[in-house]
Amino acid sequence: MRTAETMLRSLTSGAYHAASGENGGFILENGVGNFPRNADIDVPLIYADYYYLEALTRYKALGKD
Repeated sequence: MRTAETMLRSLTSGAYHAASGENGGFILENGVGNFPRNADIDVPLIYADYYYLEALTRYKALGKD
């Protein structure tokens, strides 16, 4: 559980979390789509935002907020 909490805190920090109204409406910055093929590197990804919100929702459901 601590590893998941650390990951969520990191993603919520300024290093990955875009400022409101920036980044084309995406939540997370600097995503990587396919590193081995050097595709979609350091870009916002809609599925990254989806999984981030899914993780936050599940974490909140645990009562750990």
